Amino acid sequence: MVEECTIVTTREGYTVDSCTGEVIDFEAYDSIDYSGLEYYERVSSKREKSTKEVKDTKKVVLNYLLSIMTDKEKEEFYRILNEIEKHRKADAALYLAIYEYVLEREGKTISRDYINFIKARGIGTYSIRQRKKILRQMLKDDPVVIYIYNEYSGNKEEAMVVYRLLKEYGLINGKAKKRKEILMEYLNNKELKKKLLERYYVESLVKLDVWNSNSTNFIGFFV
Repeated sequence: MVEECTIVTTREGYTVDSCTGEVIDFEAYDSIDYSGLEYYERVSSKREKSTKEVKDTKKVVLNYLLSIMTDKEKEEFYRILNEIEKHRKADAALYLAIYEYVLEREGKTISRDYINFIKARGIGTYSIRQRKKILRQMLKDDPVVIYIYNEYSGNKEEAMVVYRLLKEYGLINGKAKKRKEILMEYLNNKELKKKLLERYYVESLVKLDVWNSNSTNFIGFFV
């Protein structure tokens, strides 16, 4: 029995002849034949090419950034990237946004070579700015942290450790101005700083002893 031809609407919104696959009565289209495989192969090829270009761009951008970042910047870059990738997939513009974000926190500016690079790759500054906005929202920039990176003239790594411990032990609170004052008090007072760090080291050793004890008991269970 010969199948009767009907007019159907595809998922894309095209009105087509079910027998010939020809698009009919559709705005902006005169007559496109979808009956053969050539159209679908062409669309599939374009999609695959586009996906490959996206992956290639990400790889090129990442390799470029790794070639110009310091070890410290790389560490911070990957720390932020790992945090962001818990919530969303990274793209080339996000890589660049993280890099610029890291530089800003260090009080540095982007170079002319960097600007030329993103222009050559065809990545717009608007898309980078949008991703930096997302970064700031997700990471919730702390003014005290920004102060440490951009203005504090002492040992920045030590200051970050002290600030983290003060927050962890509930010794620092209030608005940014007050938190900064408390932090500076600890950084400028050797005795206070020493007690804070000693507390951390002692607690770390206790945790290590407990872990070793539990591990021994766990292993002994199977002996």
